[in-house]
Amino acid sequence: MGGENQRVYGLHSVRTLVEKRPETIRDAVLLRGSRSGALPALRRALEALGIPVEEADRERLNRMSGGGRHQGVLVRTAGIGEMGITEFEERVIERGRSFLCLVLDGVQDPRNLGACLRNADAAGVDAIVVPRRRAAGLTAAALKAASGAAATVPLVRVNNLAGTLRWLRNAGVWVVGADGGASRTIYQAGFRPPLALVVGGEGKGLRRLTRELCDETLSIPMRGVVESLNVSVAAGVLLFEVQRQLHGQESSNATRGTTGQQG
Repeated sequence: MGGENQRVYGLHSVRTLVEKRPETIRDAVLLRGSRSGALPALRRALEALGIPVEEADRERLNRMSGGGRHQGVLVRTAGIGEMGITEFEERVIERGRSFLCLVLDGVQDPRNLGACLRNADAAGVDAIVVPRRRAAGLTAAALKAASGAAATVPLVRVNNLAGTLRWLRNAGVWVVGADGGASRTIYQAGFRPPLALVVGGEGKGLRRLTRELCDETLSIPMRGVVESLNVSVAAGVLLFEVQRQLHGQESSNATRGTTGQQG
């Protein structure tokens, strides 16, 4: 994996990096004068890893995070979360009949990308695939919304999304698109890996060629007056319907599930 220099902020996002990908952290900036709460322990963890730590006032941290909710901590990294296309194809083959990925067709809001990463981590997704052009990347806002998930779910940015979908189909992966106009619903489908779930971008849904390259399209039943769901919500509904079908009894007995927690 590789990537460009990035800034990651927020307690949970930074803690996850310290635990999962410490080698990517170049240095850290903490709120000056913090002597209580989680920051002192985080500082000790950073220093134990040999990561340079400096202090800054809240105004400087606000500027560095672009006004984001930094919670008193920001780190600069060498780039996280991206996987090359060759490594991705190797993972598809390696995972075989258990492979599951999420494909985002032109999601441009970095907060939606981050929320999709968070959903993907919770649902055990192997990777998220996005086009390189006209789509959000791993900006600071995306990383914050991901709440640490960018360190666990690789992002694959491809030059040709259509070509990648064709490759997945040829590799035996069932490609399923979410489309509000589809006659069959996600509750009528029988999901079985290897599986690629495709969700369209904000407002526009799946592009024509993307829809044509899906083996099947399915809709999410809507009971109210709104015509569509937020892309990250739709992705979450789709992913967890897959999990319900694959691990229904196991999921009903799970004790780790949490709702509404923010990093």
